[in-house]
Amino acid sequence: MLRLLALLFLILAVLPSQAGWRPLFNGKDLTGWEGDSRLWRVEDGVLIGESNDTDLKVDANSFLIWQGGEPADFELEFHARVTGENNSGVQYRSRVMDPERWSVGGYQLDLHPHPPYLGMLYEEQGRGVACERGQRVKLRDTPEVIGTLEVPAADLSAWNSYRIVAQGNVLRHFINDKLVAEIDDQQADKRSNKGVIALQVHAGPAMKVEFKNLRIQQGGEAKSGGKPTAAWIWKTTTPVPHEKVFFRREFELPPELASASLAVICDDWNRLLVNGVDLGSEGSWKISHTYDVLAQLKPGSRNVIAVEGRNDAGSAGMALRFRATLKDGKKLRIVSDANWLCIDEGPDGWEKLEFSAAAWPKAVVVAKMGDAPWGAIMPPETDEGGGPEPKPAEKPEP
Repeated sequence: MLRLLALLFLILAVLPSQAGWRPLFNGKDLTGWEGDSRLWRVEDGVLIGESNDTDLKVDANSFLIWQGGEPADFELEFHARVTGENNSGVQYRSRVMDPERWSVGGYQLDLHPHPPYLGMLYEEQGRGVACERGQRVKLRDTPEVIGTLEVPAADLSAWNSYRIVAQGNVLRHFINDKLVAEIDDQQADKRSNKGVIALQVHAGPAMKVEFKNLRIQQGGEAKSGGKPTAAWIWKTTTPVPHEKVFFRREFELPPELASASLAVICDDWNRLLVNGVDLGSEGSWKISHTYDVLAQLKPGSRNVIAVEGRNDAGSAGMALRFRATLKDGKKLRIVSDANWLCIDEGPDGWEKLEFSAAAWPKAVVVAKMGDAPWGAIMPPETDEGGGPEPKPAEKPEP
């Protein structure tokens, strides 16, 4: 029995969660949310917050607070529009300041009519304006703008899609699938690693904010059709020319393996190692390379995948997808995501199973597969086959 339980644990440790995206709003009522019921209602599948200048006048920002937990690393998507001479916002990794007044403080994606503020990071009851729309910022005592982003125009009063990606210290805001703000919060004493999600009715002039299609996935794994999709990962979102990054991912495998393959790609060069065995290097970022790695794996034991990546100049990222098939036909999958560890210099033995990388920081997800500048170089896999044939692992030169 103990052996069976151990095997089940190993399989669950490798298999991605099947939950994937889950809705925050049922489309019918305010179940799962807490707030001022005078200001919030549901109509035709839309969550609405509204104030006026008479009986529903708001003197202090009021929030509708999601009761589903305090997410840490996650991806949150929704559609929203705001009308009236006012603004709104979505709080995340935030804290309830006064539950009786539905007061919330923390990170906010701002829904603001002033173009530089639409999609910016504003820290409610905190550091204020942290990153305007179109900026990449290192958030310190004074925000340091380290880059700019090309952002298209957006009409706040029209339905737009919004996305928040929180991975470790890095926060990214998207509008209509375009990155509009990127923040590396470097203030350990002020940043937030987890917290509540909440929607805002802003104090002041009459306003109306509408939300729909609110959903979240937690833990850093992107999915497509129930299968995990590789993300582009790197040490930071601000790579430098001639930079080296060393990645590791340890995992357990059940004993009965029938086959195993691994696809990897890096902008601009990578070297792949499995359990310390060097399988070779590739220097093209335009096509992924697939390897048959069954011979290098240790069934029923701990394993490690290691990748050395190098950037020549410009954007940088590594993407990887591992799939093993058990003899009973079940599939086990691992992809590049925020669960990988990385460091800028690999010490002796960094690629070996016995090496301890406990002190290494986690990798940062810099883009979803399909995002610019790379596109869908490694599309979601299918179980029916297709795609490149596995490339046989080559033994290292003596």
